[in-house]
Amino acid sequence: MRSKIIVGLVLAIALMGFAGFKAYSNKLGPLVQAHGTTYYNGEGPDFAPIPCKPESQILAAIKQVHAKYDYFTGVHLKAFEWRAARLKGLPPLNLEALYVITEDDKLRNGDMVLFIGLKANCVSMVFGLPSGLYKELTDKADGA
Repeated sequence: MRSKIIVGLVLAIALMGFAGFKAYSNKLGPLVQAHGTTYYNGEGPDFAPIPCKPESQILAAIKQVHAKYDYFTGVHLKAFEWRAARLKGLPPLNLEALYVITEDDKLRNGDMVLFIGLKANCVSMVFGLPSGLYKELTDKADGA
């Protein structure tokens, strides 16, 4: 009878150990979520470094599509970031210069604006926002 109890306990401990190891190893793997995959322990795909696109190339591209844009730098950029954080909770951009493409002859149609952020004379950030949000942020600046 004792041997059956000991074998049962050993088997139960082994199964619990295996289940714990399986749960722990799943935790170390990539976590797939609705908004993307999170990798742990420095694993994941290797990303090639993004080549530097200097400000001169950005200006040439803006002229090529006959775009209208706003340009922020220095205190004007800091003020814009402050308004965006205060009014809409947007994070700081940590940029040195920001071009905001408000219109061009091919893409915008007034629905979206394109933000091109520069740091150390290289493009470090590109994203779009609805033009209504951008107008709200800039109208607040004009009224302040």
